[in-house]
Amino acid sequence: MRKNIKNTEAIFPMPVLMIATYNDDGGVDVMNAAWGTMLSRNQVILNLTESHKTVKNIKTRKSFTVVLPL
Repeated sequence: MRKNIKNTEAIFPMPVLMIATYNDDGGVDVMNAAWGTMLSRNQVILNLTESHKTVKNIKTRKSFTVVLPL
């Protein structure tokens, strides 16, 4: 489904985002994501490839954490 996104607040310059989830065994899984930005003050957009283990964990757990490393 295609959705047009209006111009809103953004994180510039584009930092690497760290996306964290938990594996099935309870271990922590963290990946770097170069393609992501803020949609609004409390929403982010991530462009992640389906084949990443992190994406599978997000779909299983239905939760994740976004970290902006400084």
